[in-house]
Amino acid sequence: MSTDRRSIPVSIPEGLVEELDDLVDEGQFGSRSEALRYGARLVTREAHQKRLHERAADDAEQDIEDRLERKRVR
Repeated sequence: MSTDRRSIPVSIPEGLVEELDDLVDEGQFGSRSEALRYGARLVTREAHQKRLHERAADDAEQDIEDRLERKRVR
């Protein structure tokens, strides 16, 4: 990961802050920031995979349409 970081203000509910603190206290993460970075990576990875799946589905649908059209032309 790049050492370049950008600080952003984030407001989250108190209960979630407490859960983050519990994870830090349990040693799951070194800090709240580390936990939030981890969560941000998960969210962006999930969004990227969703886009890939949608693109694959669109490509498959187009392939089927193309094959059916070629079959009709014969």
